[in-house]
Amino acid sequence: MVIGRLSDSENFPACSKYTYLDAASIALMYRGAIDATQAWQLDVAENGTASFSESSERDIFDGLRAACAELFGASARDIAAGSSTTELISSLAWSLLPCKDQVIVGTNVSFPTTLYPWSRVARHVGCEVRVAEADERGCVDTDELLSLIDDRTAIVALSHVEYKTGQTYDLKLISAKAHEHGARIVVDATQSAGQVPIDVADSKVDALVSGGYKWNCGPFGAAVMYVAPDLQSELDPGIVGWRSHKDIWNLDATRLDFHESARRFEAGTMAYGCAIGLAKSIEHLNAVGIDSILKHNMALNSIMEKELRDRGAVPLISESERSSILSMYFPDRNSEMIAKELYDAKIYVSFRNTIRVSPHLYNDENDIRRTIEIIDTVLNK
Repeated sequence: MVIGRLSDSENFPACSKYTYLDAASIALMYRGAIDATQAWQLDVAENGTASFSESSERDIFDGLRAACAELFGASARDIAAGSSTTELISSLAWSLLPCKDQVIVGTNVSFPTTLYPWSRVARHVGCEVRVAEADERGCVDTDELLSLIDDRTAIVALSHVEYKTGQTYDLKLISAKAHEHGARIVVDATQSAGQVPIDVADSKVDALVSGGYKWNCGPFGAAVMYVAPDLQSELDPGIVGWRSHKDIWNLDATRLDFHESARRFEAGTMAYGCAIGLAKSIEHLNAVGIDSILKHNMALNSIMEKELRDRGAVPLISESERSSILSMYFPDRNSEMIAKELYDAKIYVSFRNTIRVSPHLYNDENDIRRTIEIIDTVLNK
């Protein structure tokens, strides 16, 4: 049976124009999210406070917190909204400031945002940053990563899914090792949220952050963060503003009483329409079901992998190690040239020293077959 789309093409209009297999870079945005973002921006631009009251601004993130709580298996009070993953991780890093004799553990293949904020605070306090080194494929041995965590470890900073290879870590396993040594685990889920089931209660991560514009099918300019309940009242955010106070419209600059929830990390005014749009896109993903999305994406990638293996391609990692990202290369061919030929044929993938394919709920088997057809044309030149 041919694999169809999980979401109607009307929800992702670009599907009718080209073959888009690049959700790991920028996913196509859900139509409902586009409409909601634009409608809010137009309304506030034309009507100002006639439409956007103080109570509206106070409650602006309620929908996003609720949708994200369902996505992560959390409570809405555990969720903070922000403008970007960078902003939220940076604020968290300064609030979890390690001591000079402590250690931060990460990997050398994480996306920079996952580790840069921690490197910055490490530079400030003079503590050590240990990284697990990837092998020649760009993959990290989980046992090696675990071996770096000891009683000096304060923070384990990790991407749930690595952006180049799609390698997916067992968060429950790594959390257990971190907590055994009194460390906190902070997860960048930008490459997993929206395509890999996440259960923060089961995995016991201390914090988890995701941007909106990749697998969550939302806009640039909005992000979300889960903070474990036992941490929420302990932390002084590294970035604070007028929304940080528990009564945001009590505009007295001489005091700062934080929210008794993750909301203390919501610092200030942002492009609120983006948060509204992200709420709509996550609601749509929740309705489809993340389990179903992952199964769908993996099935599409299985077809791609089998067909390209028969043509001599080599996947970086096995299906059991990855999620919806498939990175492959042809040993005797230029991957960048193949990616360029696909681009010219209006098939959008990424070149990350390999050909990186990342289908999502709006793709179907025809997209995969067309991609294989164009690769055949390139290989036969």
